[in-house]
Amino acid sequence: MRAVLPFLILLAGGRAEEDDSTCSFGDSSGAGKTPGGRSTAGVTSELDVDIVNTGKSAISIYWGGDATNTQEVFLIAIEPGASKRVHSFAGHILEIRDEKSGELRMKHVVANGADNVLTITDDDAWDNIPDVDGGQLNLESVQGGLEQLGSDLFPKSVDYISQIPSRSREVPMGAKFRNFYPFDIEFYFDDGTEDGAYNGIIPSMGRSAINTYATHSFILCKRGTKDKFGRVTMKPKKNIIIIKPNDKEYMKDVKRTQFYKDTMKELSFMRSYQNRTGLPWLSYYPRSPPILHMWSADYIGQEHLVEIADHGEHPIKLRLKVISLRPRVFYISGLLLPEEIGHLIDISKDKVKRSSVGNSADKGFVTNTRTSRTAWIERTESDVTNRLFMRFSRVLNISDDRLTHTRNAEKLQVVQYEKGQKYSPHHDFNDRGADLSSIAAR
Repeated sequence: MRAVLPFLILLAGGRAEEDDSTCSFGDSSGAGKTPGGRSTAGVTSELDVDIVNTGKSAISIYWGGDATNTQEVFLIAIEPGASKRVHSFAGHILEIRDEKSGELRMKHVVANGADNVLTITDDDAWDNIPDVDGGQLNLESVQGGLEQLGSDLFPKSVDYISQIPSRSREVPMGAKFRNFYPFDIEFYFDDGTEDGAYNGIIPSMGRSAINTYATHSFILCKRGTKDKFGRVTMKPKKNIIIIKPNDKEYMKDVKRTQFYKDTMKELSFMRSYQNRTGLPWLSYYPRSPPILHMWSADYIGQEHLVEIADHGEHPIKLRLKVISLRPRVFYISGLLLPEEIGHLIDISKDKVKRSSVGNSADKGFVTNTRTSRTAWIERTESDVTNRLFMRFSRVLNISDDRLTHTRNAEKLQVVQYEKGQKYSPHHDFNDRGADLSSIAAR
């Protein structure tokens, strides 16, 4: 749970885009012109987007709307080996779909100053991942420095999050890593600097996970050496990355291990689940069924009433209002009282320190994606914090003794912002190699 200093509790990150309300489309032959005859009021940047289809199947291009209009409109189809130009405006969204199946292959946000050339390959499609071994990424061992890895190691700098997306990368995703090398791997986000931004360790014959965005690249190094031997570039729908050497004799032994066999089963399941549901499987596999209570979310606007007698003589009446069905999201007004908010702010002032990225409050690292300051507050900090956790258990409809830091709940998180500081939008995800079906709250 997050609070914000001063006086703001439970804020979620967001992203601003240009306020473009209209568009006009069409290639040089006149195909795919203006959907719905929309005007171009308020739009100042007209741009051409060249789309090249190098795959083996035809693709369809749709206008996916903009920040104020999400209506989808068909524009043009592009046969294999062909290319076409689409006339658009900054801030507009193009959706690329497989013409036969309708499967979404990519989203591209048109932007000023961007390289608005899209090359669509078969590698972009989940269906083209071969069986089992095909989900793996082979990385050649390289002697020497970055220059021997090729000029594409550090392409045009990619910001972690930008106000106006400049590439078709704005697809947030969780990624699982499996390392079959005989040594631990350090991985660094390619932020355009010489070494990149440190993101963690993937242990030998082990696993790790990150929250990231499609097209973000990560440099791989042998732990403790800065010896860069490869890179991984994130792609939509490829949520498990298997890193293995090309040593066939070594891999014969690896393939006999239970870890390798379990990974192959997970890879096959994830591919099947993605094809069946259209969603990535980011949970532990195999996962047990959830064991904690979950409020129903059958329709938008559905409400659940909870009465809590934890504050004086009069019970607090809280309404959980459904605002999203998938994912299941509830809006709760009045969860914290003004005096409780003030108390959290007061006890946090001496605890805040630079916000970090990592798998826990105590084992993080500093990056430029989080420049705010954070305090972590334990349940036992005061009578007020203990009462809040008791209230949360009533709202969640689970036993109070579960909401401890050693069982099902994290510490309270209070975030302080000075002007210009940020805690970049992200989605929380981890893969610790353990069943976390009983996790209740953050």
